[in-house]
Amino acid sequence: MNHSIEELFKYSNDLIQDEREKIDKDLTTEIKNIEDDLARKGMENSGSWYSKRIEANLNAFEKFIRFVVDSDLKNFPLPKAETVYEKIYERATGGMKGNFPFGTRNIIEQMKRNEVEQSFLDGTEKIIQEKMIYLDSIVKREIRKDKQREKNNKSFEKDNYSLLKKIANELDEINIFFNKRYGGNKRLFTYWEYKFWFELNKPCVTKKDFKNSIAYLSNLISSIEEKQIVSIIGEIKDKDNHDPRSIDYLEKLLKDKFTDKDSESIISCFRRILRIRANLFHKETSNIIKDLNGLKLDYPIKDYQFAFNIIINNFVNQISKLHNIFSLK
Repeated sequence: MNHSIEELFKYSNDLIQDEREKIDKDLTTEIKNIEDDLARKGMENSGSWYSKRIEANLNAFEKFIRFVVDSDLKNFPLPKAETVYEKIYERATGGMKGNFPFGTRNIIEQMKRNEVEQSFLDGTEKIIQEKMIYLDSIVKREIRKDKQREKNNKSFEKDNYSLLKKIANELDEINIFFNKRYGGNKRLFTYWEYKFWFELNKPCVTKKDFKNSIAYLSNLISSIEEKQIVSIIGEIKDKDNHDPRSIDYLEKLLKDKFTDKDSESIISCFRRILRIRANLFHKETSNIIKDLNGLKLDYPIKDYQFAFNIIINNFVNQISKLHNIFSLK
C-alpha cells in the first residue's frame, strides 16, 4: 500500500482513535462496576469474577472492530479497488492477530496465577478464540456487502439514466395526449428538466441523499397542473387531508372521465411518496412505516439506494399506467 493511499485513511484514522478512547473509557468504568458489584457479594476470584470481565472486554472489542471496518468503508474518499479492500480487512483484523484482545490477556494471566481449574481456563480461552473467528467473519461480511454496493452504484448511473429518460418520455407523452384530449394548450405536468434530472441521477447512499431524491420526486408530483384540471371538471370541495389539491383533482378527473380504468394505484403511489417526504422533512405523518411496508420495505430504512430504487420503479410503473390511460381514444 503506497503512501498516497495510506494518506486517504487519515480521516478514518482520526475517527477510529477518538472511538477507541471512548470505548476504553467506557470499558474501564464497566469493569470497575463489575468488580465492585462482585466484591460486595464476596465473589472475588470466583468464576463470575473472571467470566464477566472477559465478556465486557470482548463486547467492547466487538464494538471497536465493527466501528473500524464501518469507518474505513464509509470514509474512504475514492472508489475502492481490491487492494483497498485488502487494506481495510488488514486494518480491521489487526487487533485479532494476538490471541487475547483488549484486557483479556491480563485476566487469563490472573486466572493462571490463581490456578483456576484447567477446564474453566480452557473454556474461557475457547470463548475468546470463537469470538475472534466470529469477528473475522463480520469484517469479511461487511466488506462483501460494500463490494456489492460499489458494484450496484457503478451500474446505477447507467441504469438510472435509462429510468429517468423513460420518466421524461412518459411525461412528455402524457402532456401531449392530455393536450390532444382537452385542447387549449393544456398539459398535466410541469417539471424542471436540468436540475431535476441531475439530482435524481445521483446515487442514493445516505439518508440525506434519500431525502433529496424523495423531495425531487415529490416536486414532480406536486407539479400537476391543478388549474388545467379545474377547467375540465370544475371546482371540488376541499378534502380533509394534507394532499396537494392537484392530487385530489387528478383523482376525480380519472374517476369521472375514465370510469372503466383502474386508477387507484396511481393516486396511491403519488400520495405515498408525498407522505414519505412529509415524514422525512416535517414529521407530519406517522404513516411512513405503513407506506414503506406497502412496498415491502422495512422501517427504519437500512439501504437507502435499495429503498429509493423500489419507490422510483413503482412510480415509473404508475406513470406508464397514467400514460396508457390518456393515450386511449
